[in-house]
Parts: sequence; C-alpha cells; structure tokens
Amino acid sequence: NMMVYIIINILGVEVAERFAYYGISCNLVMYMTEQLGQSTATAAENVNTWSGTASLLPLLGAFVADSYLGRYCTIIIASCIYILVRISLSSSLGYV
Repeated sequence: NMMVYIIINILGVEVAERFAYYGISCNLVMYMTEQLGQSTATAAENVNTWSGTASLLPLLGAFVADSYLGRYCTIIIASCIYILVRISLSSSLGYV
C-alpha cells in the first residue's frame, strides 16, 4: 500500500533528522572552538544562529507545501535533498 510507504518514509526521515540535529548540536561549540579556532562567544553565536535557522525553515517548507507542491511531494523532495546533502558531507569527510 502506498500510504504505508509514505508513513514509513516520513517517520524514518523524522528519526534521522532528530538524530542528526541533536548529534551535531551537542558537539558544535566544541568543534568550532577547538578545530576552527573561534572564540567561545563567536561559536555560541554561530550555534544559536544555526539552531534558529533550523527551527524556522519548516515554516518555509510549510509555505511551499501548501502553496505549490502538496505535502507528500514536498516531503519526498526534501527527503531526497536531505539524503544527498548527508552523502555529500559524508563523502567529503571520507566516510563513504
């Protein structure tokens, strides 16, 4: 059934997104200060900007979904972009 596939896809993407977000946010200030040489204040500002942007982008997705593409099409397109970015980041770091 197509609806079961869609629901499994949505749940899988949500779980992966939560793991990625919290996994990155836990270590981001430390990475920015130790590896990138930023001050603690600058690193905290950058992490807050990243967190705020990540929190507000669903509003843009909702607008696109409601106005142009429909919710399922938007979720599938966003999921594909998400997977491509993750593969790109992983391959640039030598994990793939």
